[in-house]
Amino acid sequence: MFPTKQVKILVGIGSVLVLLCAIFIGVFPLIFNSIASKMLTLSEDSKTLEAFLSPPVPIYMQFWFFNVTNPDAIRYHGAKPVLREVGPYTYEEKRLKYDLVWDDDEGTVTYLQNKSFVFVPEMSPGLSLEDRVTTLNAIMVSLASKIEAESPVLHALVELAFLRFKESLFITRSVRELLFDGYDEPLLSELVKYTGDPTDSKGKFGFFYPRNNTNDGTYKVNTGARGMDDYQYIVEWKGQTELDYWNGDQYCNMINGTDGSQYPPEVTRDTVLRLYTSELCRSLYLTYEKDRNHFGIHVYRFIPPRDMLEDPLINHDNLCYCTPDIDHCLGAGMLNMAPCAMGAPIVMSTPHFYQGDEVELAKLVGLDPRKEEHETFLDVEPRTGVTMKAAKKIQINIPLKPYGQFPSFKNVPEVIFPILWVNESAVVDEATAQEVRKGVTLPFVVVDAVCGSLIAIGVVLIIVGAFKFYRFKTKSSASSKSHVLKVLRQASVEQPTGGPLARLLNPLEVKKAKKGESRTPHPVSSVTLIGRGATRE
Repeated sequence: MFPTKQVKILVGIGSVLVLLCAIFIGVFPLIFNSIASKMLTLSEDSKTLEAFLSPPVPIYMQFWFFNVTNPDAIRYHGAKPVLREVGPYTYEEKRLKYDLVWDDDEGTVTYLQNKSFVFVPEMSPGLSLEDRVTTLNAIMVSLASKIEAESPVLHALVELAFLRFKESLFITRSVRELLFDGYDEPLLSELVKYTGDPTDSKGKFGFFYPRNNTNDGTYKVNTGARGMDDYQYIVEWKGQTELDYWNGDQYCNMINGTDGSQYPPEVTRDTVLRLYTSELCRSLYLTYEKDRNHFGIHVYRFIPPRDMLEDPLINHDNLCYCTPDIDHCLGAGMLNMAPCAMGAPIVMSTPHFYQGDEVELAKLVGLDPRKEEHETFLDVEPRTGVTMKAAKKIQINIPLKPYGQFPSFKNVPEVIFPILWVNESAVVDEATAQEVRKGVTLPFVVVDAVCGSLIAIGVVLIIVGAFKFYRFKTKSSASSKSHVLKVLRQASVEQPTGGPLARLLNPLEVKKAKKGESRTPHPVSSVTLIGRGATRE
């Protein structure tokens, strides 16, 4: 019985190892996700609060300007604009959330976020903020656009104002002035008498003036305390749960998703990532493109699908972005920002009209749309939902055309005129990535290695046990057969040689018996003998 008991022990231990490790490998992701969710949940004393308040990863804003090389030909002869891209002028973006208000019942936190920008010369090689760029005069175009439908008399008065303040359709200013610092614009000081807009009272204009060191309104987001399915999703912006810019349409006015830096855990290839960006006054969505590796961390890359910014006449979901109505829809890759820019004629698009309107692209010289340079993307670690690398790319354009009866615009071509494009990006560096890898990937590697080894040992024990059982059964069968033969042989000794049992046990005896039978004379009956005797007589 000892070998049988040994077999049972080997197979039992092996089976237990295989079963328990297989179960643990299956449930470990659930255990990990539970732990990760608790760690990610935001609260006043959570470990992730510091990273939430101020991102530990540097964020950069890079600006490329389109320098106009033929302004007079455009202004007087309607020539095709010839542009030369200059940049990048790189700024580091500092973010800080403040004035936090926690609501434990709702599982939300409300905050303001300050953004400041500091120029980084070493990341702007060969460039200076004093570089001068020729571009379209946004003030002139904006004013002409806003009163285009008014009477010719008003057009004439505004044209006189252009002459009085020496306005020109194209201006040459420093990069510093065109971005955050602004430049003196006396016409704005005059306009404030009629518009009442306090931003005009300073008499300065810049495409990002005066946004440096400011916030873009209050945000309310989910903390994860009531579930991670909508973790860090924006619930309200500026106290509103939806926008009111886009023709009262519920779809276009939705505030969906996060700010793009963090998503709920357990991201899959089928997940649709949503984010709200106040610069575009709308929500965006991204879909899976491919797997990538970020310093040893497995990530999923998500990009905006073509449908999201498709021509509204092709994708009717985008019709609600047509302003003021569907008779004024822009082409693919473009968004009229007038509803949320106080009526200013601003068009946002993809850089270089990437995946955009081919007709508008053909009206310009100097654009070269390329996927690797101009596509927005997010690289997300799937288990935690943390964005490891991101690039949000947007281009600012101004629609140029012969507005109304303005002589200054009489001969210009009709074109969506590029001003500059921006790449707002962040990358988790290698050192930080290794720390993330230790916390995210390493536990799975250890579990797989340990459980894999134990499963292998279990399988070996089962094989050894099976082999021992086979050997034991083989020997037992042979021993039983030998014992039976021995008993039978002993019994055969007690029978005459050549008996049935002896023949069964020894085939040679059978042969001998057969030979003996062939040599033994046949018995002769008494009748035969008598007959033979009678014959002889």
